[in-house]
Amino acid sequence: MSKVKTFNALPKVLSNQIFRAAITLLALPILSLPYSALAQASNQSKQYQIEDFSDDYYATIKDYTDKQFSELNYIIEITDAKTKKTLIAQPSSLAMDYELQDSASLQLGGKLSTNIVNIPYGDSSVLIYDDFNFDNKNDLALKDGRYGCYGGPSYQVYLKKDNSFVYSEEFTELAQGNCGFFDIDYDRQTLSTMTKSGASWHKYSTYKVINNKPVTIRIVEEEYQAKGLLFITESTRVNGKMRVDNYQVLPVYDPKTDGKSPYIYTFHLDNEKIMVLTSYFVGDSEQLYYVFANKEGRVELYYDGPFIYDTKQKTLSFTNKPVLYQVNKQGITVKLPNSSKLLKSQPKSVQGSLDSLAQYTNVTVK
Repeated sequence: MSKVKTFNALPKVLSNQIFRAAITLLALPILSLPYSALAQASNQSKQYQIEDFSDDYYATIKDYTDKQFSELNYIIEITDAKTKKTLIAQPSSLAMDYELQDSASLQLGGKLSTNIVNIPYGDSSVLIYDDFNFDNKNDLALKDGRYGCYGGPSYQVYLKKDNSFVYSEEFTELAQGNCGFFDIDYDRQTLSTMTKSGASWHKYSTYKVINNKPVTIRIVEEEYQAKGLLFITESTRVNGKMRVDNYQVLPVYDPKTDGKSPYIYTFHLDNEKIMVLTSYFVGDSEQLYYVFANKEGRVELYYDGPFIYDTKQKTLSFTNKPVLYQVNKQGITVKLPNSSKLLKSQPKSVQGSLDSLAQYTNVTVK
């Protein structure tokens, strides 16, 4: 689990190109030129302290106004506590009223909080001080604005090196455009991100740190289909190359938390596989379809052709040549030309009813 404190993390208003140009003009000279050059560009009328996060460094936020980069309104400064040398001066676009909201609740006396991260949404601090690359040295992430997905927080990342910090383009990329900050799993020594587009598409990425850079080892993309299934594209790194696997799954459904079953009829088999009857609309007509999935919900058979429902036998039948399938409360009877087998249902797992199948346009009732 991540060591970053979790209270409740948020996430491009201006482009990354504009921000990088400002960093080039302002932040990089701090490492090689006297600080006075930057100080002349900074408006000192307001200054905010950041909560103590280290015995070795402290941080302040100062007003900054530049006509060329009008969206950048503050500079976050990281200073060496012993030498008083400013190590980082990062221009950022911050809404200070919002950033100060946690101060009162945490009784910080007006100082801004640090290390609040909730993934993917919620409060997020201006400064995150933690070990991002698993070298047992705490690194820094400084908020540059709200350029993440749906206006959520974004960060510039600096890795600890000797007595200072070095800007990391690769780690910064993980903290830009995703939903919140990247998650840190210290047990597995992995990083992960999530991004989305609306409610129907999600992307989950997992990274290993190799040669001090995050390398993608797994990507899972989920896209909801009109027929109620999830289409999954799973990419996994094997021997240095990404192997891609495409498949469909049933959406996760927990009757204890989600309430009534979304399916017309469903049951589990003795081997924990799942049978589902559900429906979807084609134009103005509603059609039935059948899904057979393994215990993880991965679809093994999908069928949406013609069905026959026998009201006397209370049995639904369909043919997926050369196999005939018959579904009733006993389970699924699978008939081949020279054999037949009953896949028994678990009686307590049965949900729904077969009594109203006549309403579906691809079901013939006899």
